[in-house]
Amino acid sequence: MNESIDRLRSHFGLTLAEARLAFHLVAGETLRSAAVKLGISYETTRSSLKNIFKKTETCRQAELVIVILTALPPTVLKRAFRLNSAAGRFVESRK
Repeated sequence: MNESIDRLRSHFGLTLAEARLAFHLVAGETLRSAAVKLGISYETTRSSLKNIFKKTETCRQAELVIVILTALPPTVLKRAFRLNSAAGRFVESRK
């Protein structure tokens, strides 16, 4: 996950906190669940998301996910996520 975070930071000029939040959103989490997992308030995640939108020149979460997935090479994504076949969605790799 660190390589993905670093790439997001360098490519879009995100702070560490913003990159972590963006990564959780790409993984399919809601803003509320990302806030819980990151240990920050929902209001803080909303504020961070607004900053992420400005830096990535997006205005919707779906658009943000597409932009990030396009910016990260597939090899980085495969290392960062693994497909949870039971749930049918990507989950963060703990390796």
